[in-house]
Formats: sequence, structure tokens, C-alpha cells
Amino acid sequence: MMRKAHFSLAALPLWFCSGWLLLQLGGCASYSQGFEPIEAKLAAQDPAAAMQILEKKGPGRNELLLYLLNKAMLQRMQHDFVASNQSLEQAKQVIQTYSAVSISEQSAAFIINDATRTYTGTPLEQVMLHVYAALNYLELGEHDAARVEALQVEVRLRQLMQDSPDSALSVDPFARYLSGMIFEDLGEYSDAMIAYRKAHEAYQAHEELYTLSVPDYLKQDMLRMARKVGLKNEYAKLKAQFGLSVHNNPDSAQEKGEVVLLFHNGLAPIKREHSVAVMDPGSGRLIRVSLPYYQFRPELISHARVTASNVLADSQQVEAIDNIAEQTLQAYMPAITARAVARAVLKYNMSREAGKQNDVAGLIVNIAGVLTERADTRSWLSLPANIQMARLQLPAGTHTLSIELLNDFGHIQHTTNLSNVKVTPGERRYVSYHYVPRYLMRK
Repeated sequence: MMRKAHFSLAALPLWFCSGWLLLQLGGCASYSQGFEPIEAKLAAQDPAAAMQILEKKGPGRNELLLYLLNKAMLQRMQHDFVASNQSLEQAKQVIQTYSAVSISEQSAAFIINDATRTYTGTPLEQVMLHVYAALNYLELGEHDAARVEALQVEVRLRQLMQDSPDSALSVDPFARYLSGMIFEDLGEYSDAMIAYRKAHEAYQAHEELYTLSVPDYLKQDMLRMARKVGLKNEYAKLKAQFGLSVHNNPDSAQEKGEVVLLFHNGLAPIKREHSVAVMDPGSGRLIRVSLPYYQFRPELISHARVTASNVLADSQQVEAIDNIAEQTLQAYMPAITARAVARAVLKYNMSREAGKQNDVAGLIVNIAGVLTERADTRSWLSLPANIQMARLQLPAGTHTLSIELLNDFGHIQHTTNLSNVKVTPGERRYVSYHYVPRYLMRK
């Protein structure tokens, strides 16, 4: 005989609380969907308006880190490098405070979904936090502070190497390359050479995973530094390996200065969710779970062409953030899937136990379990898809950089000028240019 559905105050605590809790904490819209208005303003080349939306929206529940990271990026897009680094310092504190997740958060994530945890960033995002802090300091001319960030990056990369020796991110090439440039700027030539070697090895490792080759700029740096520190045998070996010679002699380098343009191209891929059917190893049943994946944006800009005072340079890609993000997610996918399966089994058992007491109770808990089965789509969405570098040897004085952005066919898609770039003999000047295409439709 079918039981009649009825409610009793005695039964209420046994099933209603769990169903209500799941519905309250599960959430509806994904993080990436909520970022779309900010993304639209960036595509309109209006980071100030994007900042207004971000500040009005404020940090979401358990998303203070992302609020600070996006705020820092929008501040640097407006050339407020001091404020950007203040936001990044606050972001570091969030990571330090919440990296040891509380027992209550662990329990909520296990029962509800991974998005209930306080977000502390992916390994890539934690590395890029230090990279962008270093770039901010370099643009402010504060090389000693940039050196501190370089040392912090090294500590983080060593931790990643210990935790995941096979991880592509543990040998992040651009972080090591930038560290070498900082050491060289400070006259720490031996440390610079070590960093350049590590960067070269990292680029070679990444070349097997992505279409990211060793930049010619790094090859020139290694040759110049090997000669500067008197490594004659290594210089000869590198010269034969690269098929290059050092472009500039020391005398001409002292007469001129160098402009290093960092071109931050596009926006990072969007983390989405999709449902997949996987087998529960305990029961053999097929279970439907939600898992994250990255949706890449069209690559509309191939590279930048930079000219100043009749000197021309094409940018070369030095960091493939989109590909590293995808590779990192794939490395974590087995653990993410295992948690999702365990969570789905637990929710199924909760609904079945509730159903034994009350048919409607079982239905409500089952519906709550379905509605709260969401993938964690949080990510630092204002990161660029990739970072490129162009370098120009220029005479001392104030220059205007003319920047042309080209597609794969060599057609100019956008032009802009960066004025009042001051060059000092024998020194480097770091400048950045962020560009987000107006066309941001997904592939």
C-alpha cells in the first residue's frame, strides 16, 4: 500500500533542514556568468566603467580573493600601479588566511559543491599574482620591491615542484624569465644567468605541451649574460645552439636605453560547467555530475608591432595563460571528479533515507541535491589569454610608442600610441599595454 504523504513536526528536522540547507547554499548562477557585464566594459576599452561594476557588485560569498585580483588588474589597466599592488597585497593575505580550509567549509563542499569553499586561487593564479605585482613595481621603477616578488615566485614554484613534479606550471617559464630580468637590472648577473637558464629549460618543457617556443629575446639575454659573467665555453655553446650573436655591443648599450613592452593580449578562457555521466565505483550505477571545463575565446590578435624613433620590434609570446590554465585543470580533474561522485552518492543516500520517512521529504531532498550539483567555475577572468614581449633599443629621451595589433594574416586590427615613454641610457623602462577585443564571442 502506498504511503500517504504528510508533514509532521516530528519528521521536519530529519529531512527539511538538509534540503533547505542545500537549496540555500547551492547557488544558481555561475561565477563566470556574473562577470559578463565587466567583460563587456573591458571589450569597450573602458576599465574605469568595469571597475564601477566590480565595486558595486562587491565580493561574493567566499570570493574575496577574486574580487581583489580583478580589482588589482583593473587598477593596473588604469595605470594606478600603487593601488593595484595594495589590492594584490590584500589578496596575498586572503590566500594565507584561508589556505588551511576550515572543517566546516570542507564539510559544506563535500555535501553541497566545491563552490562553497572560500576561493584561494589555482596555482597559476597564485603565481600570476606575484608576476603582476613585480610588473607593477617595475613600471613604478621600484626594482628592489620587484625582486621581493621574484623571490616569492621562486618559493611558490618550488612548492609546486614538490607537490606536483610533473605539473607544467611548476616550471612556469615567464615567471623565471622576468626574475632573470629583474636580477640583471639590479646588477646581480650570476643570479640573472641562473634564472635565464631555468627559464630556457621551462620554455623547452612547455614547447612539448603548447605552441610556445623559446623567445628570441631570452636567447639574446642568455648570450649577453654568459659573455658578461665570463662564461666563455657556455657562450660558445649557446651561440652554436641558437645560431645567434649578441646584437649590441656594451658601448652602444650604454649610449641607449631599452623599452620593454609587455602586451597583455585578450582575456583568459572562461570556466564553464557541463554534466557528464560517470560510474559510481561502489554500486556500479551511472551518476550524473557537473564538472568544470575551460571555454577558449577566439584568438583575434596574433602579435603587436611596435615602432619608435624608426626602431621596429614585433612582440613574441612569453606566457600562454590560456593553455596553462587548461593543462592545470586537467591535472586536477581526477580529484574534482572523485569529489563530485562522492557528493552525488551522499545526496542520493540522503534523499533515500528521507524518503523512508516521508515521500515528499525524499522528493525535496532529491530536488535540492540536483539543484545544488554545480561545478566550481570561479577563476581570475581579467587575466589575459597570453602575455607578449617587444623590446626596443632607443636613444635617451622621451618617446612615443606606436602599436599596431595584427591578426594571423598580417592585417592591422587596432592601433594606439603610448606617449611620454622616458628612456635613460643603460637602463630598461617597462611599460604595459592591455587590449581586449570587442569581439568576445565564444568558440
